[in-house]
Amino acid sequence: MSSWDEVGRIALGLPEVAEGQAHEGSPAYDVSGKQFARLRWEDDGREILQFWTGDDRNALIQSNPDAYFIVRAFPSAIFAYLGALGVDELREIVTDSWQVRAPKRLVKAHPEVS
Repeated sequence: MSSWDEVGRIALGLPEVAEGQAHEGSPAYDVSGKQFARLRWEDDGREILQFWTGDDRNALIQSNPDAYFIVRAFPSAIFAYLGALGVDELREIVTDSWQVRAPKRLVKAHPEVS
Protein backbone atom coordinates (compact mmCIF):
# COMPACT_ATOMS: atom_id res chain seq x y z
CA MET A 1 0.00 0.00 0.00
CA SER A 2 1.53 3.30 -1.12
CA SER A 3 0.91 6.95 -0.33
CA TRP A 4 1.77 10.40 -1.65
CA ASP A 5 4.61 10.56 0.91
CA GLU A 6 6.19 7.53 -0.77
CA VAL A 7 5.77 9.19 -4.19
CA GLY A 8 7.74 12.13 -2.78
CA ARG A 9 10.57 9.94 -1.49
CA ILE A 10 10.89 8.31 -4.91
CA ALA A 11 10.46 11.49 -6.97
CA LEU A 12 12.94 13.57 -4.99
CA GLY A 13 15.56 10.85 -5.51
CA LEU A 14 15.43 11.44 -9.27
CA PRO A 15 17.60 14.03 -11.06
CA GLU A 16 16.46 17.65 -11.32
CA VAL A 17 13.10 17.13 -9.62
CA ALA A 18 11.30 19.91 -7.81
CA GLU A 19 8.15 20.00 -5.75
CA GLY A 20 5.43 21.88 -7.57
CA GLN A 21 1.73 22.53 -7.72
CA ALA A 22 -0.94 21.89 -10.29
CA HIS A 23 -2.95 24.83 -11.55
CA GLU A 24 -5.57 24.42 -8.80
CA GLY A 25 -2.98 23.95 -6.05
CA SER A 26 -2.74 20.18 -5.64
CA PRO A 27 0.79 18.88 -4.96
CA ALA A 28 2.91 17.69 -7.85
CA TYR A 29 6.49 16.84 -8.78
CA ASP A 30 8.11 18.45 -11.81
CA VAL A 31 11.16 17.77 -13.94
CA SER A 32 12.37 20.70 -16.05
CA GLY A 33 9.06 22.48 -15.52
CA LYS A 34 6.85 19.52 -16.55
CA GLN A 35 4.70 17.62 -14.12
CA PHE A 36 5.39 13.92 -13.95
CA ALA A 37 3.51 13.05 -10.77
CA ARG A 38 0.41 14.78 -9.42
CA LEU A 39 -1.82 14.07 -6.46
CA ARG A 40 -5.59 13.98 -6.87
CA TRP A 41 -8.31 12.67 -4.60
CA GLU A 42 -11.38 10.51 -5.11
CA ASP A 43 -14.61 11.89 -3.65
CA ASP A 44 -14.19 9.47 -0.74
CA GLY A 45 -10.71 10.86 0.01
CA ARG A 46 -8.62 8.08 -1.56
CA GLU A 47 -5.32 9.35 -2.99
CA ILE A 48 -4.92 9.12 -6.76
CA LEU A 49 -1.62 9.47 -8.61
CA GLN A 50 -1.70 11.07 -12.06
CA PHE A 51 1.35 10.06 -14.09
CA TRP A 52 2.59 9.44 -17.62
CA THR A 53 3.89 6.24 -19.13
CA GLY A 54 5.88 5.18 -22.15
CA ASP A 55 4.34 1.72 -21.90
CA ASP A 56 1.08 0.51 -23.39
CA ARG A 57 -1.59 2.12 -21.21
CA ASN A 58 -4.12 -0.63 -21.87
CA ALA A 59 -1.65 -3.34 -20.86
CA LEU A 60 -0.89 -1.45 -17.65
CA ILE A 61 -4.58 -1.14 -16.81
CA GLN A 62 -5.14 -4.83 -17.54
CA SER A 63 -2.23 -5.75 -15.28
CA ASN A 64 -4.03 -4.27 -12.25
CA PRO A 65 -7.55 -3.01 -13.13
CA ASP A 66 -8.31 -2.31 -9.46
CA ALA A 67 -5.50 0.25 -9.37
CA TYR A 68 -5.20 1.86 -12.82
CA PHE A 69 -7.67 3.83 -14.88
CA ILE A 70 -7.92 6.43 -17.62
CA VAL A 71 -9.80 9.73 -17.50
CA ARG A 72 -10.87 10.68 -20.99
CA ALA A 73 -10.36 14.40 -20.29
CA PHE A 74 -6.63 13.67 -19.84
CA PRO A 75 -5.68 11.53 -22.86
CA SER A 76 -1.92 11.54 -22.27
CA ALA A 77 -2.03 10.63 -18.56
CA ILE A 78 -2.95 7.58 -16.56
CA PHE A 79 -4.25 7.41 -12.99
CA ALA A 80 -3.77 4.97 -10.12
CA TYR A 81 -5.22 4.57 -6.66
CA LEU A 82 -2.12 4.87 -4.51
CA GLY A 83 -3.46 2.51 -1.86
CA ALA A 84 -3.68 -0.27 -4.46
CA LEU A 85 0.01 -0.09 -5.40
CA GLY A 86 2.97 -1.79 -3.80
CA VAL A 87 6.15 0.22 -3.27
CA ASP A 88 8.09 -1.56 -6.05
CA GLU A 89 5.26 -0.99 -8.53
CA LEU A 90 5.04 2.66 -7.46
CA ARG A 91 8.80 3.11 -7.90
CA GLU A 92 8.54 1.69 -11.42
CA ILE A 93 5.69 3.96 -12.55
CA VAL A 94 7.12 7.13 -10.97
CA THR A 95 10.51 6.46 -12.57
CA ASP A 96 8.87 5.70 -15.92
CA SER A 97 6.85 8.90 -15.71
CA TRP A 98 10.04 10.88 -14.99
CA GLN A 99 11.68 9.32 -18.05
CA VAL A 100 8.70 10.16 -20.26
CA ARG A 101 8.44 13.78 -19.13
CA ALA A 102 12.13 14.69 -18.64
CA PRO A 103 14.10 16.21 -21.52
CA LYS A 104 15.93 13.59 -23.59
CA ARG A 105 19.30 15.12 -22.69
CA LEU A 106 18.55 14.62 -18.99
CA VAL A 107 17.44 11.01 -19.45
CA LYS A 108 20.59 10.33 -21.50
CA ALA A 109 22.77 11.91 -18.80
CA HIS A 110 21.30 9.57 -16.17
CA PRO A 111 21.21 6.04 -17.60
CA GLU A 112 21.13 4.67 -14.04
CA VAL A 113 17.51 5.80 -13.75
CA SER A 114 15.45 2.85 -14.87
